[in-house]
Amino acid sequence: MSDTDWNSNLGGGFGKHVATDEYFHGTGEPADSLTETWFWNFHVPEAGINCFAYCWVHPTLKVVTSGLMIYKGFKASHLECELFEFRDFMSIGVIGDGSDIQLPNGLRVQTIVPLEHVRLTFDDPQRETSVAVDIRGVGVPIMRANNKHFEQVMHVTGDLLLRGEAHKVDCLAVRDRSWAEPRPENHNPAPPYTWVTGTFGEDFAFNVGSHDDPDRDPDWKGVMAPPSRIFNDGWVVVKGEQRRVVKASKLTTRTGDRHSPVTHDYRFEDDRGDRHAASGKLIAQTNWGGWSNMTCHLGLVEWDWDGRTGYGESQEVQWNDYVWKMAQPR
Repeated sequence: MSDTDWNSNLGGGFGKHVATDEYFHGTGEPADSLTETWFWNFHVPEAGINCFAYCWVHPTLKVVTSGLMIYKGFKASHLECELFEFRDFMSIGVIGDGSDIQLPNGLRVQTIVPLEHVRLTFDDPQRETSVAVDIRGVGVPIMRANNKHFEQVMHVTGDLLLRGEAHKVDCLAVRDRSWAEPRPENHNPAPPYTWVTGTFGEDFAFNVGSHDDPDRDPDWKGVMAPPSRIFNDGWVVVKGEQRRVVKASKLTTRTGDRHSPVTHDYRFEDDRGDRHAASGKLIAQTNWGGWSNMTCHLGLVEWDWDGRTGYGESQEVQWNDYVWKMAQPR
């Protein structure tokens, strides 16, 4: 990004995790934007359903933004989701030490075994929606070199009642966790930045965070200058072995009206020299302004990797310059 590296693995390799990384750290530079987060998700791909659950703490300000959204298919607004239930200004006391997060809106996330097993529950009788899922680690956390952020492939099982319709949950998903770094909310004069995950079974999963490759003629080419760094972070797990992505090229196609992602095409190389390619299409989508200076298009992706089908998360952040410039007559 323009003025921070909180989403980059500039160290190149992997860090080391400890069991207490599951819990609240509350450490770091005492800036207003100091951030600590938990992200959990699951999906029911055959029904086009995706769940985004998030806890975002500002330790210096002692406030918490947290909740969950569950959506089926494509939504033009976050309030079109079957369920949208976020609270933006809660006291830091709701998270305790991070082992049993309980929100006034009914969301509860309990650590059963740190870094191995988390239970997420939610109940809203008025909206005929409830969640009871167990989130278990498939492998150990994939830690950034700075020891302040990890992702982890999880097996999620349980039950979802969504607006009175019952669904069984049984999927592989990727959660993430971060702490001890400022996350400035400044305007960023850059094209969209996309963070995606994909799981194809316990033997293959990936995560890449990057902008479009300007050599592949993205929609913003000729409208905006490319950022100085296209690829920020990524990993691939091959048969249980964690590998760092060392280079990546991505092209996202977007709608002509809201510029929301339609397809993603990735080519990347890992630190063993193996090359991978995955193409995906969005099968569910909504948007959310995580903070006011941006919008984030969230979605469930159906991936193809060497003929195998997988699923994963798509989170694309866009800022004022891109959205405004793309709206001008050309």
